[in-house]
Amino acid sequence: MRILFAMLILFLGTLGYHSTWAQKKPNFIVILTDDQRFDALQANNNPVILTPNLDRLVKRGKNFTNAHVVFSLCSPSRAAVLTGRYGSANGVLELDSKLNPGEKTIANYLKAAGYYTGVSGKWHVDQSPKELGFDFATTFYSNGTYYGRKINDQGNIVQPAEHCDLYCARRSIEFLERAGADRPFFLFHNTQLPHMNDKLAWPAPDSIRARYQEADMPVAANKDDDLSDKPAYLKTVRNRTQAKEYGYPDKDKIQAHTKDYYSVLSEMDAFVGSILKKVEELGIADNTYIIFISDNGWMLGDHGFTRKVLPYLPSTHVPMAIIGPGIAASENSSLVLNIDLMPTILDLAGLKIPGNIHGESLKEILLGKEKNVRDHFVYEGLGTYGGAQPNLTVVSGPYRYIVTYEDDKLDRVNFRELYRIDDDPDEMTNLARGAAYTTTVKKMQRFIDLHRKEVVKPSRAAVH
Repeated sequence: MRILFAMLILFLGTLGYHSTWAQKKPNFIVILTDDQRFDALQANNNPVILTPNLDRLVKRGKNFTNAHVVFSLCSPSRAAVLTGRYGSANGVLELDSKLNPGEKTIANYLKAAGYYTGVSGKWHVDQSPKELGFDFATTFYSNGTYYGRKINDQGNIVQPAEHCDLYCARRSIEFLERAGADRPFFLFHNTQLPHMNDKLAWPAPDSIRARYQEADMPVAANKDDDLSDKPAYLKTVRNRTQAKEYGYPDKDKIQAHTKDYYSVLSEMDAFVGSILKKVEELGIADNTYIIFISDNGWMLGDHGFTRKVLPYLPSTHVPMAIIGPGIAASENSSLVLNIDLMPTILDLAGLKIPGNIHGESLKEILLGKEKNVRDHFVYEGLGTYGGAQPNLTVVSGPYRYIVTYEDDKLDRVNFRELYRIDDDPDEMTNLARGAAYTTTVKKMQRFIDLHRKEVVKPSRAAVH
């Protein structure tokens, strides 16, 4: 009888354990790389680059092949990921900017719901991680040297001799180890790589560089674009002048630069791989969503440009993948954005999505119940970095419609561009003046007018 009673207690206890496990909130890891263009990943049809760890991650989950950022620059992109809101609304349109008073981040919401929150790596919003909801923080600010970087490690300033990304990968691993099984966690891991160092270079170990041959590096077909049917300011913007300093559009110079870029990407891939390995070792993969995305693209001679910011495809298009419970391995071509991550995470966590969020939850896409969440989006090129003029861009179906303005009042249009990406992926033939596309231009313009009415103007009025 005693044996039967003991067995009954054990059985009921087992039921209780599995019930608790089934109801446990999922964990989240966001891996945000820096300046990684969409095709800087072997899994995205680039046979030359070596990114085995990220490739395995992408192939295990939902690989979004049509993912974009709403503004292609470090601080604004991070603010967009954290808040799920456009820069004109959250206040971050320039480097080193602060979020507007009252803005809440994904970490704020998850922490309030009982999550243990952590951030590691690059931090580029002018408020402390603690202010924005993070319990654990090991961060370096903005960009700089790879080695000997000053890092704020839980309030203590350290300056490790090793690569800053390696140090922060180790600290992310320690965060995962200390998070434990008693409460769910959210880890926001940000890499410096493949962003250039403080010398505007991509120095990687010789052992990695030896894996690449310059002659194998791809070269943009539109590297010799004379910009004759694009806004005049582009001929003197930093993207162009800096590119000339690098030796662009010379093919050999671009290939040499691309080798450097690919090399640091492979180095970064190994650092990220150590975090992914730890997730498996800890046995938490079955209850953990991992989201991988870049903060923006990067131009490697496209249109004769370097860098990002400008509203062209290689600048806005980024790699993005999500793996986790219930997500089948597949590619998805829906139009998705970096502002979608915040509402997606809240939705997967079973939390209410605030009404002021501009992004859309991708939960139904991830679970195979829906195919897409939008048919267009507006890119807010409203910052002034590098001499760029204010612009608003609509991406809808095969079209990219770019409106460049005289100044930030957005009252006078300087130039209009329309490209049909399916026929013209290099964005060389401007269709905006063609009579055959008058209806298309008007339709795209309505999207911009609506965005200005509902997002830009109310937000700026609130700021002022």
